[in-house]
Amino acid sequence: MANPSNFQITPRAAIMESNELNFRSLYLFHTSLGANQTQSTVIDPNATTGLGQTAVNNWAICDSPSPGATVVARAQGLHIYAGNWQNTFSITFEVERYVRI
Repeated sequence: MANPSNFQITPRAAIMESNELNFRSLYLFHTSLGANQTQSTVIDPNATTGLGQTAVNNWAICDSPSPGATVVARAQGLHIYAGNWQNTFSITFEVERYVRI
């Protein structure tokens, strides 16, 4: 199981205050097909350009890359295709010991 000290939070000052999150030994999983989907398209892409596809996600963040890994958090948000995928999500921890802010 991952050690909760395997991540660090670095305050950063820019136009607005933000934090840089650096996680080690945590793995993000997403499933777009099948019965256990963790993302879903809500806006189809433009038929000519492919741009604009938008999907919502509830991706699992686990403590190992193995199939039996424990879900410790969720990446909940959306992603939009605009030539490259742009992702925005909140990390919602489900395991209390990982919440150290």
